Amino acid sequence: MSYESEHKRTKPVLDLARKLDIATNPDPAAIFEAGSGGFQVWCTPQDHPLGWNAIAMIAGAFSKPCEYIGSVHWKWEEETIVGLQIETAAYAFAEQKPDEYCNLQDIPEGLNRQTIFNRAADLKWLKEKVTWLYETARVPLPPFEEEKSPAPEPEYYLLAHYTAAHDEYVVIVSPAADPRKFCRAGYRLNCTLEIGNAIPFPTDVILRPDREFLESMIVPKRTPLVGRSHKVEVPREDEWLESAYEERTDIEVDV
Repeated sequence: MSYESEHKRTKPVLDLARKLDIATNPDPAAIFEAGSGGFQVWCTPQDHPLGWNAIAMIAGAFSKPCEYIGSVHWKWEEETIVGLQIETAAYAFAEQKPDEYCNLQDIPEGLNRQTIFNRAADLKWLKEKVTWLYETARVPLPPFEEEKSPAPEPEYYLLAHYTAAHDEYVVIVSPAADPRKFCRAGYRLNCTLEIGNAIPFPTDVILRPDREFLESMIVPKRTPLVGRSHKVEVPREDEWLESAYEERTDIEVDV
């Protein structure tokens, strides 16, 4: 194979895509826009992926109402086309359903919206249209290669610290809960800290510092030998929590 022979082999596909150009051809099957290394695919109110029923479409500079779905590019290995790289982007979803979708590849934590890129229904529909185009052009269809939507980041627990004038407590808040709901009257949410897998620990319940434990570590004690008072080292602020679970040293929490 060579670049010349590969371009010659794919020429019928691009020729058909140019014939079925979305910009100039009003035929329902004309949903393509050809380029040198591949082509784009558009959908219409009559022919679209699952979930596009409520999306409004206009013609604009094209031959009929439509919206962009995705693109197809040749994947080369040396001088041979070995696959079709496909990707989709439902820009209309981000514009018309901003409360549900956004045009970000990686969704930030806490943003309850979906990405518009490489939606499963859009990829399925795109593959069907590309397959039809190749079959109609009588060219063998290379395998599809798609970029999956990024996997969601693992949900984090929050270690929430609440304080009042002379008291405090903490709550290990589960990912679906709001730390503000655990703030009791007279207290304020002082700070939160993301932690990893807290399943082995009690979650969404108040955990109070063990005052007796803390006081026993700092109250002056008399030594029988010299009759003088001394103070032991003040414990770390979180030592009370570690002490409460000192028998569970086999459990790790990623902080």
